[in-house]
Amino acid sequence: MKNIAFYGGGNISQAVIEGLIFSGFDPKNIFFVDRNIKNQNKLKKLKVRSLKNNKKVKIDLFMLAVKPKDAIEAYQEIITNFKNPKVVSLVAGIKSKKYIYLDKEIEFLRAMPNTSSRFGLGITALYNSSFKKTNFLKAVALLKKVGIVIEVDKESKIDEFTGTIGSGPAYFFYLLKSYEKKLMSICNGDKKIAREIMVNLIKGVAASVENNGNLSNLIQAVKSKKGTTEAGLKSFQSNKLGISFEKGLNAAIKRSKEISNEF
Repeated sequence: MKNIAFYGGGNISQAVIEGLIFSGFDPKNIFFVDRNIKNQNKLKKLKVRSLKNNKKVKIDLFMLAVKPKDAIEAYQEIITNFKNPKVVSLVAGIKSKKYIYLDKEIEFLRAMPNTSSRFGLGITALYNSSFKKTNFLKAVALLKKVGIVIEVDKESKIDEFTGTIGSGPAYFFYLLKSYEKKLMSICNGDKKIAREIMVNLIKGVAASVENNGNLSNLIQAVKSKKGTTEAGLKSFQSNKLGISFEKGLNAAIKRSKEISNEF
């Protein structure tokens, strides 16, 4: 697929666009539609172009990436103004049937990437609603440029993915804020050193998981009896940190399902 257009240029679009460019995709073949001036300026810095200024360009794939409240209206614009468009929705919550109802001939699928796509480390879930096999494989190949792609067999799993993986980076950032606070004290307020420590810690954790996926074994490898790690872990357990975290995931999944009933 040569030319791609992002309908909506917010955070997730910017992340995917940056990841595509990082992978070698030519920014001249990426277009956008967005009314927000700040988003327009950020996208122009990436050397991608406004579709409104390039109306004669043939778009091979549309990425619908607006807020849920604007999704159906934006989708209607696409299917009205462009002939036989292929549309990938990055919008949380809204089910395929609400789009397909407007035009049963349109090729449509849902995708849920996360913001790590900008580094080529994204995770994208796909649910194929009505894409033809050849075009679906092309969409998969495109999204693999920004990370790994998982095809789900039920659309309901997109909601689970949204709350667990789509929002996932923010959960880790939230936990790291507490970690950063302690590091700042250790590093005498030097934010640069604190950040370097956090980055190395995260890279080390990632490497450990990659090489030995058994999380229980990895915990045991760090923990010693009556040691500092054990004391910290016991405190987490007594305060039910794991249960609290799981409740947060479930709340996000629940909200994704609610959105589909609101619009």
